[in-house]
Amino acid sequence: MLTGGIIYKDKLCIILGSEIETSEINEKGKTGSAHNLCYFPHLKDIKAFSKEMENHIHNITLSSQRADISAYQLIDIVEKYNGVLIPAHAFTPHKSFYGNCTDRLEKIFKEKYEKVPAIELGLSSDTFLADQISELETKTFLTNSDAHSLPKIAREYNKMYMEDISFKELMKAIRNEEGRKILSNYGLDPKLGKYHRTYCEICDKRIEGKMPVTKCDTCDSRNITMGVLDRIEIIKDKKETKSPNFRAPYIYQIPLQFIPGVGPKVINKLLDNFETEMNILHKLSFDDIEAVCGAKIARNIIDAKCGNLAISAGGGGVYGKVSNK
Repeated sequence: MLTGGIIYKDKLCIILGSEIETSEINEKGKTGSAHNLCYFPHLKDIKAFSKEMENHIHNITLSSQRADISAYQLIDIVEKYNGVLIPAHAFTPHKSFYGNCTDRLEKIFKEKYEKVPAIELGLSSDTFLADQISELETKTFLTNSDAHSLPKIAREYNKMYMEDISFKELMKAIRNEEGRKILSNYGLDPKLGKYHRTYCEICDKRIEGKMPVTKCDTCDSRNITMGVLDRIEIIKDKKETKSPNFRAPYIYQIPLQFIPGVGPKVINKLLDNFETEMNILHKLSFDDIEAVCGAKIARNIIDAKCGNLAISAGGGGVYGKVSNK
């Protein structure tokens, strides 16, 4: 029985999808844009979807083209072709619903809000931050990596329980149906994200004053890129964070390229010996790493794994930095 997805050697399931930018107008008349992840079970479905979207996108063969419809309209087109819509990097200051369009997703999707099964957290937020918004208590959280470069593919990921690999089983896991579920989310410490704190475009600096930061503490300018942490502080509606029982744990990881002393040559040497970065970050002991690249680097990698390194928060499109305490 066909249950969706393209299966390769019974080990890999490719889920067909598209990231669509929609045009939004909030309740105050302010315009904005947001990215939506649209996933489909079969090739014929996404082909038909693409054909219809030619009516709403000027040049559909180019990436990141903005559609002339809202997410409220898009979700019906996605469902018409057996797909599901998930808000992408929901909190970032550019091209996202919470960061750029609204303080509540329900204002965007209205009576269709229940059709949205999940949101993608994005690099600058995590479960703890997102669960300060009550309307997300019924939504699954996803930690996905962008596919803009090979080294970053699967840098963030989700561990799931499914009976087999297929679109149908993936949707059950996202919807917490029949025992399928997200077991854990793996992602950056949000402080490392490029938009975690507010950034002054005039002074060209990150602002780390008392939350929420809405203007520069140096030049008093409001020409700022609002940080995810500050934005959530403004729109949250829960006095204390309490996650629903089904919520998967969020497991922080610091990529090798962020760790002090770990340059390209060291990374290649580690990968030659241990195959994947996830093996290195989550499975190896100090002794394993020391045998390949010495005690100093091994200590830094283990300290990163255990949360013993200092993190300087990112902002304004610049990743945070990691250093020894």
